[in-house]
Amino acid sequence: MKKTSSKTSKFFNRVAGKGWHKSAYFTYTWKFPVMRRWLVEKLPARRKRVLSVGCGSGELERDLAQLGFFAVGIDISHVMLKTAARRGLRQLVEADACALPFAGASFDAVLFPESIGYFELEDVMPEARRVLRKTGRLLITAYPPGFESDSIYKTRSLAEISRQLRGCGFRVIEQLSLTVKRNAVIEVDSEKDSELLYVMARVKTRECP
Repeated sequence: MKKTSSKTSKFFNRVAGKGWHKSAYFTYTWKFPVMRRWLVEKLPARRKRVLSVGCGSGELERDLAQLGFFAVGIDISHVMLKTAARRGLRQLVEADACALPFAGASFDAVLFPESIGYFELEDVMPEARRVLRKTGRLLITAYPPGFESDSIYKTRSLAEISRQLRGCGFRVIEQLSLTVKRNAVIEVDSEKDSELLYVMARVKTRECP
């Protein structure tokens, strides 16, 4: 089983040590409450067990918990997790997405909120698939090709993400190109004009070819 790069862990420990406000970097999920609300609305309303992979400083997970979700956040950065814990979050685990410490079929949804670019999909999707229930959903937000991010992050097109997900046993059911404003998340026609990509998928079954 491959492990996430220690370079990624060290990078986020440094960012967390400074704090997002003083860092040269940010995530849309951290910066914009409207983005967090948009993601929450995409979750299955009656299914409450959610795993957030790459939870960082825990803003999204805090919002989920306040809305009655049982939200578990994992991250490889212990400094980020300390920040999340100061927000009152208790369901936090320092773990690698390549080897999730959870039983099979444990979650109704698995989220990768702007974190998928730090992984090779073939390394993490088998574990995401394993811990999802049959009726569960996989939700990904990611930066589009050409987006200026840190040097570790690997950008992919919607077509590439979808192709790789299909190869890992998922069926894509929604994909969107988005821009994020202070008060709105807006769908755009072209990845070239987008700031974020969004993909929802489900596990393939015999009834779900």
